Amino acid sequence: MTGSAIRPLDPTTITKIAAGEVIERPASVVKELVENALDAGAGRIDVGIRSRDGAIAMIRVTDDGSGMSAEDLRIAVLPHTTSKLRGIDDLASVRTLGFRGEALASIAAVARLTIVSRRPRDLLGSRLVVMGGAVLEENENPAPVGTRVQVEELFHNTPARRKFQKTLGTEIAHVAGTVERLALSRPDVAFKLTHNGRTRLATPGTGVSEAVTALLGPELAGGLLPVEGESALCRVSGYVAPPSVRRPNPYQVFVAVNGRIVQSAPLVAAVRAGYGTLLPSDRHPVAVIALEIDTGLVDVNVHPAKRQVRLSREPEVAEAVSRAVASALGVLRPVPSPHGPPAPVPRPPGDPTPAAAPVVAERGLAYGRRTERQLRQTALGGEPAPGGGREVEVIGQVGLTYLVGRTGNGDLVLVDQHAAHERVLYDRLSAPGPVEVQELLVPVVIECTAREATVVDENRDSLASAGFAVDEFGENRYAVRTVPVLLGREVDPAVVREIVGELIGGGSGPDARERLVRIVACHGAIRAGAPLTCEQGERLIGQLFAAKTPLTCPHGRPTVVTFSRGRLEKLFSRS
Repeated sequence: MTGSAIRPLDPTTITKIAAGEVIERPASVVKELVENALDAGAGRIDVGIRSRDGAIAMIRVTDDGSGMSAEDLRIAVLPHTTSKLRGIDDLASVRTLGFRGEALASIAAVARLTIVSRRPRDLLGSRLVVMGGAVLEENENPAPVGTRVQVEELFHNTPARRKFQKTLGTEIAHVAGTVERLALSRPDVAFKLTHNGRTRLATPGTGVSEAVTALLGPELAGGLLPVEGESALCRVSGYVAPPSVRRPNPYQVFVAVNGRIVQSAPLVAAVRAGYGTLLPSDRHPVAVIALEIDTGLVDVNVHPAKRQVRLSREPEVAEAVSRAVASALGVLRPVPSPHGPPAPVPRPPGDPTPAAAPVVAERGLAYGRRTERQLRQTALGGEPAPGGGREVEVIGQVGLTYLVGRTGNGDLVLVDQHAAHERVLYDRLSAPGPVEVQELLVPVVIECTAREATVVDENRDSLASAGFAVDEFGENRYAVRTVPVLLGREVDPAVVREIVGELIGGGSGPDARERLVRIVACHGAIRAGAPLTCEQGERLIGQLFAAKTPLTCPHGRPTVVTFSRGRLEKLFSRS
């Protein structure tokens, strides 16, 4: 009879498995160490990163908090040791960021950890070096009041975890994003992040507005609207950007609950809901929201890395957030249609008031010139020759968005003008060979957060291959000198910001250029709301039918809907 197939794991394996749940990447180390510093009452926190050979080699977090004694240091690196809880009942009212006692032990299990700490009443500090869970050195050390934690050789004994780390730029971006979120959750604390000695972000620790200005830039911060709201369950405060400032994903919606920055889809959706119809359905706002709520309604012990919380009365809290945001934006008032009154319908021949030239709609020469330029740039001899069997005669336009046409055999054709031109542009940009570029009349200067700046640096080659020449233009600022010729000679800075946002959402790598091409095609295409003459509509449809896959746009939406003569007769019950 053989022994049992089930056996207990050894302590080293248990520790490494536990560390894998808490420490996923370098940004996880930064998060845990900064949270410890905040819990220690720090008023200033410096995060230093050093890299070499394309990887992060060292992480150092220094604070001016309360410090630890030599005995505290020895205990702090053991699993499940903490000064923040005494028993299970304390979980219901915990306000500290850490509470499980896992962070230092988890880091020490997969890295070389050096801690130097000193309390105000001590003359000398204490130094402890741990690697792989074993204490290597322990001694007294001169040190200022506070704690300095240095992490090296991360994942040295877990090669699988080290193998799956992303590029240096991506990991630095995650670190910058982590520090940004923590700094916004604690604007009363001064933060600084450096990479190889270069400052990537810094906040003064003097208040919310100053932190927002330092992290998001003075231009964006200057237009933010204050949010204030209160309900029976919570108090809501913070800032939101006007609807004209939008992102392709919610990476700049920051939500803190009782000072803890959290990833909460319901709360992010509540912020988005506060904008109502002021934002397109596929766009997200910029917002910094702080929630103060009774700790008895918050369960912080639901995620290994403490990134999520569970609210016992979440719908009511989400409603309070939405109302506060809506009040700040003034969206409770009716908003007039941005398109104004409907365009007049041309009168049929013989009407006492004759219709003008065959123009579907007219909204100024500027629109017409832009549309004409856009069609010329995508022509390139791509329209099918006459007699190709796919001719469509355009007879109207609905809502300045859909072209209405008829074929020679009596079929009715509806074309989404933006989706159609987007498909044409996408095919042109995806063609083999370099993208045709042009110098901008005035370079576009964009101001980035530290995280965004890291993404731009990481994707310089992808941006260049898509037609964007980007140069540094000061601290976290960039000047765009060239763009794809299909975008024209004047480019809205929002287009470049949109590109950065898409890259953050999707990351770097081989798919980055594909995403860039889709963004350029979307922004360079004829817009919904643009008037087209019948002749321009026919040229656009000709270009569409010359595309490889004309029936969908790059996002998979249909470009053309056809009603055959037989289907029309059936709809009207004709035999």
